[in-house]
Amino acid sequence: MIRIIMIQVILLMAGSRIATSEERSLDKRVAVITNFSENDAVAKKLIKAFVDTLNNDTPRDAAIKYAYYWTEGSTEAAKLHAKKIVSSKPDVIFAATTPVVRALLQETKTIPIVFATVADPVGSGFVESLAVPGQNVTGFVNSEGTIAGKWVQYLKELVPEMPCISMIYNPSTAPYYKYYVEPFKETSNSLNVLPILSPIYDAQAIEKLVTSLSDKKCGLVLMNDSFNFVHRQTISDMTEKYRVPVVAYNKATTLNEALVAYGPEEADAYKKAASYVKKIIDGAQAGKLPVQLNTHFYLSVNLQKARKLGIQVPPSFLSRVDDEVE
Repeated sequence: MIRIIMIQVILLMAGSRIATSEERSLDKRVAVITNFSENDAVAKKLIKAFVDTLNNDTPRDAAIKYAYYWTEGSTEAAKLHAKKIVSSKPDVIFAATTPVVRALLQETKTIPIVFATVADPVGSGFVESLAVPGQNVTGFVNSEGTIAGKWVQYLKELVPEMPCISMIYNPSTAPYYKYYVEPFKETSNSLNVLPILSPIYDAQAIEKLVTSLSDKKCGLVLMNDSFNFVHRQTISDMTEKYRVPVVAYNKATTLNEALVAYGPEEADAYKKAASYVKKIIDGAQAGKLPVQLNTHFYLSVNLQKARKLGIQVPPSFLSRVDDEVE
């Protein structure tokens, strides 16, 4: 009788260990890396959109363990964090922005990577094609290069007397800038506006650029570049001080520095990226999941900024706007 009881106890303990082992096997580790700042409220909301979506798609008997990495807009920090992430061997990596994807692919060709807010994955050498990415990476493109023409068009519509327009970007954080250059130039020339390319490498150069644009009565295009995102408050302060009208790449930026913005709702891409991470956790191969292009774009205008600049937004423009920011 004692022997039977002991056997039963041993079997129960063994069963408990097996169950625990099975539960642990369901747990997955996801590394999350972005080129933004940890203290940035907008960036936090984007990451939260990703995490909440993935958690909601995860069964109750499983758990996702997250490790977060913020590079503060530094390409060197991106390289250092990429090494740390790869050495930790997560199951999947979620990477937001081009610089961190580039850094990760220099460290691993095997750990699955899902990206968001990347502009030109083919031209950047991240994927072989959009339909069949190949290797270990896939994700969601925020916009195609032709959107640069829309940026020029909308700003010119609000500031018809604008003689020139500059596009600001940091070649280190936006190595894909050529993706936008031709549409930017072509549309500017077609509207009799002089196109100016303004590559800058540090925040100290922002005021000098803005003052020169102010002297020429030029407008400013903010390319979708993590440098512009990280330094958007400085850009806002300088363009407001020197009365330079700005068009930006998504509506979140309109709350700060831009008069008008045209682009995707960034959170949508983060949520969709979570669905790809879930598919990979369930056994899909990153290289066989097609890279998807954004299909929804939003036009928003900052009416308070317009008033400060002395710009009257015509009713014909307002009728096409998705969001009016007061």
